[in-house]
Amino acid sequence: MRLFHRSALMLLASLSFAASGATLKGPSDARKLADNVMAKVAAGDTEGGLRLTKPYVIIPDAEFEAMLGQLKLQAPLMASRFGATVSSEFIREDTVGDSLVRLTYIQRFERHPMRWVFYFYRGKDGWVLNTFRTDDAIQLLFP
Repeated sequence: MRLFHRSALMLLASLSFAASGATLKGPSDARKLADNVMAKVAAGDTEGGLRLTKPYVIIPDAEFEAMLGQLKLQAPLMASRFGATVSSEFIREDTVGDSLVRLTYIQRFERHPMRWVFYFYRGKDGWVLNTFRTDDAIQLLFP
């Protein structure tokens, strides 16, 4: 069930982010940020949710806006195939050492889930959103 055009999916999957001026204090703040992003996504405001991440990533504004543009282009296709977004659900938190946290969620549509994965990194000055991905590879949610 591959809805996304490969180039659009690769754009979303390959965007890696590093620290800008703002950092989070710890994994609990990272979880709050991701929860807030997914609450907006669940309410139909994906752009607003992703804009919450902007202070914690550094990519040029043009790249950030291009990413949002790709999501906007995909939204009607997802809605026609999967139905409306009905909610989001936290799936799990994984840690690696003391410096990496992965938070996994699903965006629940009427007929299909989308996987959202956020990777946070503890740098010199605090925690940042290093990378995030969204895709329909739901089989990767299972061990």
